[in-house]
Amino acid sequence: MIIAVGSWRGTGTTTTALLLAASLAMPDATESWLIEADPAGGALAGRMQLGAHSIGGLERVAFPTERVSPVEAFNIVAHESAGLRIVTAPSDPFRAHACHQPRLPWVASIRDLSSHVVVDVGRLRSGTPVWPILAIADCVLLVTSPEVSAAVSASEWMRADGRVSPADPGLATGKTRYVFVDAPAGIAFPRTMLAGELGDQFAAWLPWEPSAVDLAHRGALPDDRRLRRSGLMAAVNSLTVDITRVRIDA
Repeated sequence: MIIAVGSWRGTGTTTTALLLAASLAMPDATESWLIEADPAGGALAGRMQLGAHSIGGLERVAFPTERVSPVEAFNIVAHESAGLRIVTAPSDPFRAHACHQPRLPWVASIRDLSSHVVVDVGRLRSGTPVWPILAIADCVLLVTSPEVSAAVSASEWMRADGRVSPADPGLATGKTRYVFVDAPAGIAFPRTMLAGELGDQFAAWLPWEPSAVDLAHRGALPDDRRLRRSGLMAAVNSLTVDITRVRIDA
């Protein structure tokens, strides 16, 4: 299963992708992947303690220095931690954007990676190069804030199927859902109102907990005693169950 995690307006996209990928790896100790493919530049390498060989690994997948398949390249550059394999984007936005115009095409090969794959596609804007990823994703999660302007803006974008200009391919109907990150920010819509208005498109409400986010960035796994007490991790685990259930039902 391929899950693309992006945002139109709001915060928490990369952290949501990290926690979701970690949660997907835990239920039966299966492997999952997190691929950071934000064309504006990666953030994970600066937040987590990763091995030097893993930093900016997506660039080495896109522009390999030896003859390998994309799947082999992903395995070479991945940082592995208890079943979670992380591939980071270069922090430099020019080099990160270039990964989407690769010498070795890698997007289609995501389907050949084992188990679940979460792809952090960053901010979704007109002309974004991540449309091929969105096209093959089984589920697209739009991370936004319940703050009024952010929620309304994201909703309008979704109603337009992700199109801002006629050149945008648009999102497939029925596979995009909202994840609201409840971080302090201005006047916000209540959770019950958003859930009622959006129905099945409402995927999750994540209570923002800086301490839990810090633990995740330091490599703590969902079964860590401190994270098990976290409302944020509990909400992500519920999201994991919901996404995989919907996929099985489909």
